[in-house]
Amino acid sequence: MYGGESARSFALNSLRRRLIANRSAHLLTMSVVAISSAEAAQPLVTDDAAVLAPKTCQLEAWARSAHDGREYWAQPACNLTGNVELTIGAGRARPDVAEASTILQLQAKTVLSRLADREWSFGMLAAAGRDIAAPHGSSAFQVYAAKALASWYPRSDLEVDVNLGAANAYSAGTFVVAGADIQYAVISNLQLLAEVFRDQPGPGKYQVGARYIIVPNCVEAYASYANRLNKSSERSVVIGIRVQTAAILP
Repeated sequence: MYGGESARSFALNSLRRRLIANRSAHLLTMSVVAISSAEAAQPLVTDDAAVLAPKTCQLEAWARSAHDGREYWAQPACNLTGNVELTIGAGRARPDVAEASTILQLQAKTVLSRLADREWSFGMLAAAGRDIAAPHGSSAFQVYAAKALASWYPRSDLEVDVNLGAANAYSAGTFVVAGADIQYAVISNLQLLAEVFRDQPGPGKYQVGARYIIVPNCVEAYASYANRLNKSSERSVVIGIRVQTAAILP
């Protein structure tokens, strides 16, 4: 009997350790994806080489429903200095196989140069994120990322953005992050969006969507669908809204 109890106890402890490890890995994966997604102008993961107008702010709020859970985000951003956009975001992740968790994100983005009468623009961003329920080692954050940004504006209704950089995640190490998108204005108030990107280790992903401008330079709404390039079981849907302010400082 004692041998059987010991075996069962060992099996239960092993299962408990696996569940804890799986939970931490799952939350970390959601944190990496959330931080990468929070960097860009939603719903895109690929970011443009542009910042908010000087002395203005914006608030983005969106919900992401994925194959393994849901996320809810609020992300205010301001450009108070003229060429540096600062963002502080907070999200609530609700995975299907683990407890809910809160994710915090910080980001700074700047434009370095503009060429050819603003047909080209180059910039960079740096971001850090923390899932408060997941292990983080000796650092305050589990995820760090930095990317170089390039944007091309061949026509007034067309924009192409390219990103290349690296991210480091606790227990996952350093990996390449990259993306390329196309934004096309079908009419003045409606943009179609498409991109391919890599925001975590493993195969890349794609995303298609639309952005509708409700009030120019003030309110817009968006929706998108994303999945991995080689699978059909990791789909996600994003629905959100962005509100921009006029200049808040003299």
